Amino acid sequence: MTAIDDNPLSKSICVECRAKGVLVNIADVPPMCDFYFAAQFRRGPLQVMLSTGGMGPRIGALVRDRVEKSLPNNLEDAIIGVGELRKDLRKRAPGVGGALGQKRMDWMKSISETWTLEQLEGLNQEELRSKVLDNGWDQEKAVRPTDVGLRAQCPLRQGDYWLVPNNVFWGWTWGMVVTGATLGGIATALVLRRR
Repeated sequence: MTAIDDNPLSKSICVECRAKGVLVNIADVPPMCDFYFAAQFRRGPLQVMLSTGGMGPRIGALVRDRVEKSLPNNLEDAIIGVGELRKDLRKRAPGVGGALGQKRMDWMKSISETWTLEQLEGLNQEELRSKVLDNGWDQEKAVRPTDVGLRAQCPLRQGDYWLVPNNVFWGWTWGMVVTGATLGGIATALVLRRR
């Protein structure tokens, strides 16, 4: 990488590097760059990198900051919980690739898509992971949180998306989700706008 105020020297360095098969980055000259520096952030096991292909590094940094601020606080713990479940699953069903590998991936996908982040965070507890594997993997079914004793509705957290029992996600502009029963025992969800 060069970051010098000598354009002819920078160009000759680029030509020489490319002739020798060495990747090069000439600062502020995208056509003379074989790689770019990404705007990135890390939160526990999560790493996010954004690139504008050298066209607008400051915009990449602005987007990175917005993405980071928009993520829920418990995201790292949910990722760790899922990682622990995957590790335990590989112990119960060892092997790589083939039908078993696909079956494990499909089963993990069903967990990740039907559980909230708060519920996935609970997978940090060995007891819950055992229940999930016993009642889900061993029974060859996609286990739902209620199948292992978790509440159907997650606690509300400011700024997060909220899960109502039928797995409908409402955006942050919605105020409150109230679930109740009407006459005849029919459950209904009332959604009120934030004032």
